[in-house]
Amino acid sequence: MAEELKKKREPIERIPSGIFGLDELVEGGFEKGSVILVTGSAGTGKTTFGLQFLYYGARDFNEAGVLISFEESKDSLYRHNEEYGWNFEELEKKKLFSVLEYKPHQVGKLLEQGGGPIRDAIKAINAKRLVIDSITAYSLLFKDEYQQRESILAFFDMLRKWGCTSIVISEMTPQEAESERGSVGFLADAVISLYYEKKEQKDVRVHSMEILKMRGTRHTNKLCAIAFEQDGVRIYADVEVF
Repeated sequence: MAEELKKKREPIERIPSGIFGLDELVEGGFEKGSVILVTGSAGTGKTTFGLQFLYYGARDFNEAGVLISFEESKDSLYRHNEEYGWNFEELEKKKLFSVLEYKPHQVGKLLEQGGGPIRDAIKAINAKRLVIDSITAYSLLFKDEYQQRESILAFFDMLRKWGCTSIVISEMTPQEAESERGSVGFLADAVISLYYEKKEQKDVRVHSMEILKMRGTRHTNKLCAIAFEQDGVRIYADVEVF
């Protein structure tokens, strides 16, 4: 009986991540409709990772994307990513990209509205990809731990209803993200952690990436090197980090 169920099970539909060198490490890409938590401290490349997911998804695969920014303005985001040659303004004109800017204190109202403005933005361009930058700014609004957890649960519930493949950015450490049941890491389908750590022997900092979990996916367990190249982030699985 178990074998029959296994045969009938539909294969997981995957979408290209747009992150060079990543898809071959995760069975071809992210699970369609999944929620991916990307964690890391300041300077690890989290926002660049999310924008690359949106940019190449729109340009190369015609999958429109929406960025919800709680921290950085649209002008600032565009300016800081010009070095990669990413023309988001052109994608906007083609209705393949949209940015919604919110101040952290506006998120409570957003939840009360059931995420209406985000839902409308997704429908307006038939978006398939969504990036939230970042959940940290949002969660800091709630001093009470129970209220914080309930609000994050509600937020993730909205994410899944919108039907996009979503990246949620957080400055939590991997340990914090998965510290207890009901946390952000537990709710996400995948957790990717980015690092920018000092290599003591050479007195330099090194960028790297680790996949902590990815449901339904055979993924690499290696700590992989990251390079920020002319066209974006590239993962090097065969480069020794430490």
